[in-house]
Amino acid sequence: MAGRAVFLATSRNGRWVRRYRGGNILKWLTLSGFLDVPRKELVLPSGKLQARALVGATHTISLQSLSAQGVVLLGRFRGEENGSLVFGDELDDHMRFADEVSANAKRLVDEYIERAGLDAPLAEDDPAETVAPRLPDPPIRSLDWTASGIRSVIWCTGFTGDFSWVRLPGALDAAGQPVHEDGVGAVPGLFFAGLDFGSTRKSGTIPAIPEEVAGIVERLVQVRRP
Repeated sequence: MAGRAVFLATSRNGRWVRRYRGGNILKWLTLSGFLDVPRKELVLPSGKLQARALVGATHTISLQSLSAQGVVLLGRFRGEENGSLVFGDELDDHMRFADEVSANAKRLVDEYIERAGLDAPLAEDDPAETVAPRLPDPPIRSLDWTASGIRSVIWCTGFTGDFSWVRLPGALDAAGQPVHEDGVGAVPGLFFAGLDFGSTRKSGTIPAIPEEVAGIVERLVQVRRP
């Protein structure tokens, strides 16, 4: 880490390997239908949507691989108390959850390859998943801001769209996000395209554009028909 101490507060987020069985994992998940799961099946009991799994741009990124490179892993950031940063005790659960998500995705790909009768290479272990983690012992629950030498903080908390410019009664929910079903807004004649998880798990990604745009265009044509 360029000679600097790096502390990473973790969360309960899944992980996918970059490549599997000779192909890009996203290609496999697209072909298998995994990305076509409807939005309604992805909503958690809390009403929130499942977070997308982490997938590296060129290689697999896992918590254990980051720790092996020197990153100090922590639980979820809880806040500041008496000048110290406070963290939870969920690190083991976060690592286990990411491993489970990866294993489930690979199992789905295996089942698809067998079902389709494809001649794909055998599965191989990914070094980023098999490397032994280097975890702080004892686990770190708090960090003194000054004593730890922390001089920079990077917040990675996700993002949502800003739809405040849509000033139509009933168009947005209490959180300021579109009220819709498969891109069809709650207000007649209002449509949304490109929303994250708009209609399926694929929504919000480049592969979803052709089919979702075509669907919205068809709905617009139907609205304008006499």
